[in-house]
Amino acid sequence: MVSAYGAGLEGGTTGVAAEFIVNTTKAGPGALSITIDGPSKVKMDCQECAEGYKVIYTPMAPGNYLISIKYGGPYHIVGSPFKAKVTGSRLVSSHSLHETSSVYVDSIPKADAVTVQGAAPKLISDASKVVAKGLSLNKAFVGQKNSFTVDCSKAGNNMLLVGVHGPRTPCEEIVVKHLGNRLYSVTYQLKEKGDYVLVVKWGEDHIPGSPFYVSVP
Repeated sequence: MVSAYGAGLEGGTTGVAAEFIVNTTKAGPGALSITIDGPSKVKMDCQECAEGYKVIYTPMAPGNYLISIKYGGPYHIVGSPFKAKVTGSRLVSSHSLHETSSVYVDSIPKADAVTVQGAAPKLISDASKVVAKGLSLNKAFVGQKNSFTVDCSKAGNNMLLVGVHGPRTPCEEIVVKHLGNRLYSVTYQLKEKGDYVLVVKWGEDHIPGSPFYVSVP
């Protein structure tokens, strides 16, 4: 089931971009075809968006435009063709009564689109609600296990990322252990003294206090 909505399906002004959305979230993969017939050629652009496609077009002459939207073959979607009334002054010299502009997009299923682009799934989380506790957030010792806890239970769903950057050599070992209910125990070991930077992120965002500055006496 494909639907379309937006002010651009009802009308617009010459020289001003009008837009509408074609929602394909409830439909399988299929080719999208949009044709706009009217008193002028239109500059048309089609972009992928969360709902499916955002279509932007700019009419250049006043009058009635017929917007035909087809999906998955020669079938009009519900409501198509749409009739848009455009006002404003004529911005093109040609006095043609009928011009046709078309755009064609061969879509891939949304699930595959994520795989193809290698994009990470969208996770809803709030790093500001993460709480980290422990002496090892500020002070650590060479040759022993330095540990602290990170409580992400109120911070939504995401991945905990921990990194330690040393003055000369990288951190020897970092172990992140999930204890249950998004409560994590983090243990790290260092080989040399100096000042280290400890970064703790929930997804792409630093948690409160991160980066932490750890001194190793």
